[in-house]
Amino acid sequence: MNDLSLETKSKIMDAARVLFALQGFEGTSIREIASQADVNVASVNYHFTNKEKLFSEILRSGYLECSQTMRNYFNLESPQLEDLLVYMFNYFSVKSHDLLTYFKMMMSGKHSHHMTAYGTEDEMLGPPGGKVIADCIQKELKKSLGPNELAWAVRTLFTHVTHTSILYQCCFHENKIPYTEISDLELGIRRLTRLVLQDLSKA
Repeated sequence: MNDLSLETKSKIMDAARVLFALQGFEGTSIREIASQADVNVASVNYHFTNKEKLFSEILRSGYLECSQTMRNYFNLESPQLEDLLVYMFNYFSVKSHDLLTYFKMMMSGKHSHHMTAYGTEDEMLGPPGGKVIADCIQKELKKSLGPNELAWAVRTLFTHVTHTSILYQCCFHENKIPYTEISDLELGIRRLTRLVLQDLSKA
C-alpha cells in the first residue's frame, strides 16, 4: 500500500471514528463517512469492504496501539505493577478524548465486537494491555495464578485506571475538588494495586 493509499485509509478511519461515536453504528452511513473524509464511497469500500469491517478496524487499531504502548514500556523498564498502572493512567489521561470515542463506539450496540476474537497473545485477556498487566502481576508475585484470579485482577485494576483518567480529564482538573490532584489519583492507583496484590498473594 503506497503513502497516498495509507493517507486515504487514515482519513476514512478518523472521520468514521467521530461519526460512529456521535451517531452510533446504525446511525452512520458509508456515504456520510466518505463525505466527512472528503473521499468517494468507492474508496471506503476499497479499503474496508463494508461498514462493519471499518468499525471493527477502528476499535482494533486503538486496542493494539494501547497494548503495544504498554508492552513496550514493560519490556523497556521492567516496572513494578503500580508503576505500570500509573504509566497507563497518564497515557490514558493524554489520550482521554480518543478513549471516550472508543467507549462511545463500543456502547453503540451489537456491533461493538470484542477484539480478543483476533487471538494474538496480548489480546487474550480482555482489555488493552491486559496481558501486560497479567505478566507484571505474576512476575511480581513470583507465582502463576489461575485464569479466574488473573481476569479479576486485570479487570479491577484496568477499570479503576480507566475510570480515574476519564474523570480527571472531564471533571477533576478543571474543578477544585478535594483529593483529585494527579498526585492523589496516582496514590489511589498505587494503594488499590497493593490491595489487589495482597489479595492475590493469598490465592
